[in-house]
Amino acid sequence: MHRERAAVLKTLLGRKRDEIVRGWFRAALDIYPENMVPFYEKEKDPFANPVGTAISGGIEGLFDALVSEAPPGAYLPYLDRILQVRCVQDIPASRAIWFIFALKGVIRNALADELAHPAAVGGLLVIESGIDRMAACAFDVYAGYRTKIAEIRVNEIRSRVSTLARMSKIRYGGPEIDPERKDGPIEPTPASDGSVR
Repeated sequence: MHRERAAVLKTLLGRKRDEIVRGWFRAALDIYPENMVPFYEKEKDPFANPVGTAISGGIEGLFDALVSEAPPGAYLPYLDRILQVRCVQDIPASRAIWFIFALKGVIRNALADELAHPAAVGGLLVIESGIDRMAACAFDVYAGYRTKIAEIRVNEIRSRVSTLARMSKIRYGGPEIDPERKDGPIEPTPASDGSVR
């Protein structure tokens, strides 16, 4: 019974694929300023429009993986495309992954007439469960990128502090302060000729 319902809905989703993908793409652009949306939709050059290209390609791959009932791991390369960009743009996690839940409404709107059929409704529940699994994967992917960015920022700050400490020694003299140590200045290093550096 489960397979029959899923098969009915898969057929319907296949017929309406282009319409659903377009609607989902527009829903994914809702977090951006309204004046930028037409550019993201229409510009096909990936160098001129990396955001729109990443979202468009990711949306198509996610939809096809969902309809084919692929395992959650199949979502990862497509989620990477979309969420890597959103993480760099510093979009909060709740807004960054909300487009996944928006797919439920897009599908219901596209299949409004067909959902009068009981088998289609049963299949819809299966698909919506898959959408929830996709959202869980998306949250993990986004959290991973946020952690990486936080680590990069901490390393940049450490590097700047270390550079400032060395510049301070050059300009004002005195012991060089090691920002990684809490017990005072860096010990002077004896040179090969016996002098102290």
